[in-house]
Amino acid sequence: MHWPTLALVIGIAVVVIATVIALQQISTPPQTQAPTTSTQTTTPSTQTGPPTGTPPTSGIKYDPQLAEKGKQYFSDIGCTACHSIKSLGISGGAVGPDLSKALLGNPGAGGSVIGRFFKEKGLDNPAADPEKAAELLKEYLTNPPQYSTTMKTQVQAYKATYSNWATDQVPALVEMLKEAAAKASG
Repeated sequence: MHWPTLALVIGIAVVVIATVIALQQISTPPQTQAPTTSTQTTTPSTQTGPPTGTPPTSGIKYDPQLAEKGKQYFSDIGCTACHSIKSLGISGGAVGPDLSKALLGNPGAGGSVIGRFFKEKGLDNPAADPEKAAELLKEYLTNPPQYSTTMKTQVQAYKATYSNWATDQVPALVEMLKEAAAKASG
């Protein structure tokens, strides 16, 4: 089988699996969570000097330059086919959840796979320890658990396509998700 054909078959399989999972999640009633109130901090679009991270009022620090790289990867890799990140103004598909609060375990998303993963790793409240949440998110994007079938398939394809997946794309994507959570909760 030629590479473009194989990539198309994998892409179709991922979309089908993601659709099935999304339909299952739609039929599951969402868990309610108390709303949080906070003020929003904007990050300058340009920065001089070395990246130091931006501490929004939520306490989540991120490197704006690495986060920008993550946004580019998010688009290039095709994540927007299924996901949006509303807190960053990134529109995309509705098959997967909005990833604005993925770093926080996607609170409010019924059946959150990443929330389950965090709890299994001993992190019941990702907002209380965003740095640990970021490390676990890197682990999730590098080696998702068996029950995360869509991500398991996608990560295998990404690892086959991007030789530096774990050291280049994953850190940038996580930094982008840190920015998204900071803006969503800050």
